[in-house]
Amino acid sequence: MIWQNVVNALLGIWFIVAPFSLSFTGNTGETWASVIGGVILLLLAGTAALRTGARRQVWIQYVDGLVGIWFIIAPWALSFTGEPRVFLTSLIPGIVVLLLSAWLLGLMPKTAPTEQPR
Repeated sequence: MIWQNVVNALLGIWFIVAPFSLSFTGNTGETWASVIGGVILLLLAGTAALRTGARRQVWIQYVDGLVGIWFIIAPWALSFTGEPRVFLTSLIPGIVVLLLSAWLLGLMPKTAPTEQPR
């Protein structure tokens, strides 16, 4: 189990419950963006935390990183920069997800290029 995957999975749970715990469910776009992104993080990072084979899948970290980027740009894309608690709930964990995903990509073993047949 790699702790970075565990943290990303826990942040996925946070993104799922944040609209309900911070009472911004009246904003449909923000709610769905948070819940869907959270589910993706929970499923992928949770699977990578629990299964060695999934941990070796580079694409999982790329998707997690893209979800992190989404949470970073969502406040501007969905126009909720004026709501500090919702803005910071998206921005700060989004940065953490992106950084942890990049860190995990850096830990992935580099494969040697295969030789082309002559």
